[in-house]
Amino acid sequence: SPAKVEQGEWLAKEGKLTKALSLYKQAQKLDPNLDISAYAWKALCWDGSLHGYAVEVMDACEKAVAKDPENGGILDSRGLARALTGDTAGAISDFQAFVDWTNNDKLKAQRQKWIDELQAGKNPFTEQLLESLR
Repeated sequence: SPAKVEQGEWLAKEGKLTKALSLYKQAQKLDPNLDISAYAWKALCWDGSLHGYAVEVMDACEKAVAKDPENGGILDSRGLARALTGDTAGAISDFQAFVDWTNNDKLKAQRQKWIDELQAGKNPFTEQLLESLR
């Protein structure tokens, strides 16, 4: 079962989200006690959002946050999914948590720009930006 999750992570990275989601589900069916890591849920959340499946992976985002609520990187991934599904306030809150958490100045500046644009009612997530984040 863990192998299915790992395979699912790779498929998500490649944008094959339908297959990836199916593998995560199969893994859980085969082993209902399978402990899927926060990182594995985060990977599905982030890659799914970048490939146009934010609605479908929102549950994975929430599972990642539930497992590791203090992890700014996980909140950042959920923030992306939230922004892409129209939850602007939630996205701003998650990106702000990431800005406060990370020591990476480049990412901090990028997320701050997203926050500023979202607060101004703009959508920073052009197809070009999403592609650059893949």
